[in-house]
Amino acid sequence: MRSTAAMQPRSKRAPALRGACEKSARSVISVIRRTTPGNTTPAALIDLVDSLTGVIEQTAEMLLAGKHVRVVEDDEAMTTQKAADLLNVSRPHLVKLLETGQIRQLPKVGRHRRVARVAVLEYKRTRDAQREAALKKLAALSQRHRLGY
Repeated sequence: MRSTAAMQPRSKRAPALRGACEKSARSVISVIRRTTPGNTTPAALIDLVDSLTGVIEQTAEMLLAGKHVRVVEDDEAMTTQKAADLLNVSRPHLVKLLETGQIRQLPKVGRHRRVARVAVLEYKRTRDAQREAALKKLAALSQRHRLGY
């Protein structure tokens, strides 16, 4: 059964949830500040509070919606199959991307290739941005030639 907070529309609980998440983030930051004095600048702490608040808020929203949440380390080593699945491409295509240097690979484990998750996500962001630019260019071209798209 969903909690009463989950039954409330997002717009009604958003300010209260945001405030609670920010309070939690500030508590975490104060612990960081006490345990590592002098290692962080005030600007870095502000960025960390904002970032952490967003993470806590998004996680809470997903949990309230009944979704599962998992935290994954960005520099996690992935198999080529998992990386290919993340990019929605075939494993042989991913291997070509590794061999051409478009995606940085980690040292092999025996004969098996490993790829850093952060490298795969970086390639995905670049690829998606290029795809978006090409689509915008195509749409503009269609409009200019009155093709109705």
